[in-house]
Amino acid sequence: MKRIFKYLMMTVITAGTMFYSCETTELEDLVSPNALSADLADADLLLNSIQVSYLGAMQDMQYNGAALGRISYMGGRDYYNNFGSGTVSGAWGSLYSGMLPDIAAIESQNDEENLLAFHLGISKAMAAHVMMGLVDSVGDIPFSQANNPSEYASPSVDDDADVYAAAVAMLDEAESYLNAAGGGDDLFYGGDASKWMKFVNTLKMRAMLTTGDYAGALAQGGIIDTADADMQFNYGTQELQPDTRHPWYQSDYTTSGANIYQSNWLMNTMLGDLSEWYAAPVAYPGIGNEEDGAVQRAVMSDDPRRRYYFYRQQWITPGQSGMLYAFDAGPYVWPLSWGGGPADTANGETLQCSLQLQPFHLDFTEEGEDAFGMVGRWCAANLGYWGRTHGNDEGTPPDNFTRTAVGVYPAGGSFDNQPDVPNYDNYGTLAATNAGIKGAVWQGNGGGGQGIWPIYLSSYAHFMKAEAAMWLGDVSTARAMMEIGMQHSFDKVLSMGSIDPDADSNYFATATEVSDFIAMKLAEFDAAPLSNTHDPLAPSTTKDKLDVLGEQYFVAMFGGAYDAWNFIRRTGHPRHIALGLMDNAESGPFPRTGTYPSSEISANPSILQRQDNNTQVFWDAGVTNPQN
Repeated sequence: MKRIFKYLMMTVITAGTMFYSCETTELEDLVSPNALSADLADADLLLNSIQVSYLGAMQDMQYNGAALGRISYMGGRDYYNNFGSGTVSGAWGSLYSGMLPDIAAIESQNDEENLLAFHLGISKAMAAHVMMGLVDSVGDIPFSQANNPSEYASPSVDDDADVYAAAVAMLDEAESYLNAAGGGDDLFYGGDASKWMKFVNTLKMRAMLTTGDYAGALAQGGIIDTADADMQFNYGTQELQPDTRHPWYQSDYTTSGANIYQSNWLMNTMLGDLSEWYAAPVAYPGIGNEEDGAVQRAVMSDDPRRRYYFYRQQWITPGQSGMLYAFDAGPYVWPLSWGGGPADTANGETLQCSLQLQPFHLDFTEEGEDAFGMVGRWCAANLGYWGRTHGNDEGTPPDNFTRTAVGVYPAGGSFDNQPDVPNYDNYGTLAATNAGIKGAVWQGNGGGGQGIWPIYLSSYAHFMKAEAAMWLGDVSTARAMMEIGMQHSFDKVLSMGSIDPDADSNYFATATEVSDFIAMKLAEFDAAPLSNTHDPLAPSTTKDKLDVLGEQYFVAMFGGAYDAWNFIRRTGHPRHIALGLMDNAESGPFPRTGTYPSSEISANPSILQRQDNNTQVFWDAGVTNPQN
């Protein structure tokens, strides 16, 4: 029965993950034809429902963190409109109409023998996580009067600090239940209570870090510190009845092409220092004879994870330069080394900004035109990496088979087998034929959607400890935690390369490439000052230690960037994230909070909607990031 119901839940997951940001649910609308009432529901079914609600809530809130952290693309220009009434509507409904009533139903079924201790332990842990996330997102929320409609038809909000304290107390309850539990059946850890206990301890560490107890956060033990305890949801490859594939895969690997835009900032960051790509040619044996061009990773400053994160459908981006080998020599920069310029590769039909003047506020910034006269990072990345910048709200051109798609990590898509520097001798006129591309996305390609949804990984936990150490002035511990976090991220990402049966192992990141990259970033951390003056024209050249740490944390969070928004508000770093396509006068202030779900406002007169995003959560000291 449990297995049958899990497949049923996968159908719910598929629907919820595709549309979670648009969900609206009133707080007091607790009875549904699809709901599991306390007198009829089996505790196992209630637990499955709670876990599905939890996953949907995490995906809802993780989108906000990723978009504000430039880890994912944010499509609207105005912050208030972007993070207005739909900011956490999905998570709000998941908690109040799903998780809390179902937990109460399980509690009503528990007996003196505490046979449902496992159910209650993991359910309360998940609910506490969502509660803290809602406070982080909108501030004061209902709790003491929530889910008691007979007495409080219009529940009022509680002070945000009090709700946080209640969530931490709920984690203590979860720990007590788990200590009494022998195990059970669940969708995340397969019934391993010890791993759920690590999850609880990680959430306690998160609460300490968020509220300023840095010593407590650094000292917290028993956390998710190894990959076997990673909190993640695992997807399958089944397409129909139900569709169990990763939702990003469902969007990007279709017969009509890719539908998600990747973040230009993240792709440019992972490409590294572009000037190194145009440096003196490096000898690669056999480049004139290899059918697919030289198998190589051109420079050390590019991130070896990029082929796992992103799948290129083009070898060159409109308005940008590319490189290729020709005449058994090279690499040549194309088209500049042949006397051409940006106009030779610009294409206004598929990438309109390749023919546009850049916004005035981006002139002379790192987002502007590069030294070679190519269109700026605000428009596109190089070498076929093709996404959108922060705040681009233009319509969708016919670029579904040219834009960069999500890769094998975390969505179970395709590993990028494309040479960074194709071979002209073997491919003919690349500009005309687009030869050398390994193929556009298509339904069923790559890993078939057998990806993961990260919630808390061991890499995240170590970066959290690194931040706590920085607040305490313990730079050596911060460095050590950052190194472990990076290594765990690489181990996780690289392990998914084998999911794609068509992945060319010649392009897999090697242990030497990984160790060299980590050593380079650690050297950058060592050389950076504790703090310095931010240069808005060249922010990446004036990084301090927290900038370096924050960048690597954000890169590691790809796919599950729930805490990026908190990190920015807490620290004001990293200070070299991309400027928006809009200037501050047009975008409005960077959100300190979002607004309440509009459906809740219309149904509950006890909650008043705020008219801006300026309200600070109780733990928010108001530090600003100069790039926002």
